[in-house]
Amino acid sequence: LHWKNRPGWYDINFPFENSKEMDLKDWFNEISRNKLIPEENRIYVIGIIGKSSLNDNWDISKFINHAFRKDLFACTKKYKSCCIEAAFDCDSSILLLRLVGPNDLSRFSLQIENNFNSSSFDMELEYTTFVAYLLMVSHVILLYHPTCDFDMNFLRLFRNANWYRQIWKNDTSEILKNLAGACEDFIYSSRLAIPRLLFCSARAPKFMRPDGKFEAKQVTYNTMEMNAEAMILDVFDNVRLAHTTYIKKDMAFSFPEKERFVLILPSSEEPCDPLWDIARNMNSWLKMSRLITLEYLKSQNDDLRPAYDGFRKFLLNHVDAVANDFDNDDSIDSTFVFQVPNLELFIQFASKLYENMITNRATCTLSKKLAEHLDVDTVLSRELCDRALPLAKDAYEKGLPEFYPKSEHLSKLAQAILVLKQEARGLFLEETIEALKAYCEETWKAGRQQCEAISVTGNICMNPRHRTCELEESSSLPIMPHIGSLNYISTCNCGHKQSARADPFDLLSANYGFYEENGLFRCCSHLEKFEFTIYDGELPEADCIESPICCSSEILQVPLTSSGDSSSSNEADDKNMEMDMLLPDRDNLPAFSFEKEEKFLSSSSEERHSLGQESVGRDRGMRLNSTTTTTTTTSTDSLETEEALSIEDSHELAEESPDENDENYTMEDEDDAEIEDETDDDASESCLRHTQVKFDFDAAYVERKLLGSTAGKNYYWGLPSNRCPPDTLPVFPSWAVTCIGSSSLYTHAHGIRDQPNFTRGSNYLLPWDVNVTVDVKKWQQWMNTTASYSKRMSYFSKKPSAIRNGEGIVHVKVFVGFEYECSRGHRFMMESPDKILKHNGPYGPTEDAEAILYNDMPLMFPCSCRSTGPFYLGQLMRIHVVTPKAPVVVQIRPRIQIQSAQSIIFDTGVDDIQLESSKYWIVRLPYAYYSVSAPIYLRREGSHAVGKVFKEMMTVKSNL
Repeated sequence: LHWKNRPGWYDINFPFENSKEMDLKDWFNEISRNKLIPEENRIYVIGIIGKSSLNDNWDISKFINHAFRKDLFACTKKYKSCCIEAAFDCDSSILLLRLVGPNDLSRFSLQIENNFNSSSFDMELEYTTFVAYLLMVSHVILLYHPTCDFDMNFLRLFRNANWYRQIWKNDTSEILKNLAGACEDFIYSSRLAIPRLLFCSARAPKFMRPDGKFEAKQVTYNTMEMNAEAMILDVFDNVRLAHTTYIKKDMAFSFPEKERFVLILPSSEEPCDPLWDIARNMNSWLKMSRLITLEYLKSQNDDLRPAYDGFRKFLLNHVDAVANDFDNDDSIDSTFVFQVPNLELFIQFASKLYENMITNRATCTLSKKLAEHLDVDTVLSRELCDRALPLAKDAYEKGLPEFYPKSEHLSKLAQAILVLKQEARGLFLEETIEALKAYCEETWKAGRQQCEAISVTGNICMNPRHRTCELEESSSLPIMPHIGSLNYISTCNCGHKQSARADPFDLLSANYGFYEENGLFRCCSHLEKFEFTIYDGELPEADCIESPICCSSEILQVPLTSSGDSSSSNEADDKNMEMDMLLPDRDNLPAFSFEKEEKFLSSSSEERHSLGQESVGRDRGMRLNSTTTTTTTTSTDSLETEEALSIEDSHELAEESPDENDENYTMEDEDDAEIEDETDDDASESCLRHTQVKFDFDAAYVERKLLGSTAGKNYYWGLPSNRCPPDTLPVFPSWAVTCIGSSSLYTHAHGIRDQPNFTRGSNYLLPWDVNVTVDVKKWQQWMNTTASYSKRMSYFSKKPSAIRNGEGIVHVKVFVGFEYECSRGHRFMMESPDKILKHNGPYGPTEDAEAILYNDMPLMFPCSCRSTGPFYLGQLMRIHVVTPKAPVVVQIRPRIQIQSAQSIIFDTGVDDIQLESSKYWIVRLPYAYYSVSAPIYLRREGSHAVGKVFKEMMTVKSNL
């Protein structure tokens, strides 16, 4: 039956004033409340999906209005989210459901936000849900496109919507079971019908728009429509969305076998702006000279189709045909039904489905499944990350030691993250990386943390995380001393004994305890010493725990400024060194402000008070070490192997060095290059390792820990330097000045004979001839007095020369040697700043000491015990001075600068140390360098000199 001749269609014509479009939910409420349409009236549903351009004249709603000859859709309202507009035509009992979504540019208000990728997925999820709803409540679906180009994205949309419809089948059946009038087939199929899919396109390409009269144009359009149908059938058949010869219940659509389902609207049927048409026609009429008649106007439109009649017939003929097709076609699955419900049943079914499927989709579990189904990238990313995470964990745990420091933890973590990034991709990658970090951190902290303490030489403690005394926090940790992985060999203050030493972790054991409390160094206990003034008050209990050490393994190789930089960079470098201060207990370090320390940064060593000589006996060292848990117990217990470190073995080791037959050996002979001043500075900076750890300290904390004050006396931990505040005293001496005996102990012909491990030919001091201004009268008196006691005074038989005003000049000879010692215990003297002393002749070396006294000497210089680099670096540890047998004193004031770009200078804390005449003195320098605000680590291996010892440190003057 044709839709025009079907009984009951035209007699149902109620004055339904609200037939214009409204939201589908509002339409349900309006129909149920007003009862304007008989509930027994059977209705057909047409769903409309498609695209519209920004020009509202091309909206599909205007085609519908012209086709039905009434304003069903006003096309005025805009939406920010997807919506179904409902309009009912009482004349034909057709319900039109117009889906407005993000493809309708003229009706949809798209909000562009920063996180548009997230909102775009939400729009796709919402749009797919609405399309799935239309698949379940529609008999015919009209797909409109403003051009003849078919958007292939609709295929993905339809496939996802059909998949979502299928997972709703059980829930939809439960809804229909509770509705009266729903047949079993309707309940089983869970939708009204397999909707017939129709295509409507406009604006054919200009090169395809036909010329000629109506018949020629109609043939051209029919050909275009047939070709489009053939392509659409192939595409939908390949993706299994629809077919023409057979229909299955799980298919999304059906296509008619005989009717055309593609309509291309000719240009005459395209809606346009009427005002623009009037203006254009009036302009053309005014240009015509002849009279415009009604017959002329009719002749201009004879070749056009009747306006919009083609679209009306196309749409309504398919509505009428679907019922007959499903009633008579045997190819349709017998379990499927084509249901044309009455209004009451449709409203009950459609409204309940709308509520469950759309209104409550935020809490619907099936909606979450759709989100997972749509977001393929997210699902793939989750699967890849879940698979890669165990692989990354295995990469972290592979080869893990029993405990390890933070640096190794970060290295293993970086390797694990690299494995994860190679296997995982997508949205969940960052989340999975954070989960991996948390797992690795938990694994490391579950009893695998290594102690983060750093020794004064820059090496990490090898023990697991622990405490060093009972006063520290973290009571669950065991108490044990710090132990390094390396052991060194060092010489005592007087130079006669050598002993192995553990890598020290505090300044007290490095610069004081090892030399004063070592049981092997009894040779130094009875010798005459210069007593430095130190703080002799009682230290607070908190400060007696431990002297300053560097408790972090986060050591960075900092590129240092070369010596050629301007002096303006010195202040910045100094501030950097100040901010890099490391203190023992890094877990309880508050914020630090250097305001108090800045008060004395500009203080020079001359502004400090002159330190006198106070008697501080050996009990002072005992008191210091008794309050320290990390003293040199390891050097006296575990390392007390005197027979393994005998003088003979050490000396034989030195004699087997590769330079034993090289009479004039220098380090430059191997490299065929001379070390210049500029390269010295740059090379020393490359060998210098300075620590930068991001710690902040409180000024009060520094006042308490490093710059303490007790009973009106100020003290500090560290070495004396130009950075130390005035009127403060060190807690312990880091220097040692020892007299090993009379000057006759040294004979220049034989050199130093009773001290071990000197490299061959390097055990000599260099003579230094000095002119001393004396009082001639007092000098003669002293010479006569001395001659009466000894006949061997020919040395003083010469009278002073250049006598003027009672003063004359006397020539005296001082023997000086700069002794360097490498970590293996090898010792050598320097002939010049860039040359090791090597002498093999029958007498002592003829070179004088002016090269080492009037030039800046390096603090560290490559030792000759290795033939190839990197060499062990020998550190300047002792200065030998043999004073003359004359009434003179030798004043010594060594000053050391680690890096030329920094203004911090270490010294003894005493303006001048006076060495008495006719004695053999040895000045032992600090093993480690640490000031109030500048911890410094020196490498033990390298190929270039490091640091600088300032020239002209010695002066000789008469004491008469």
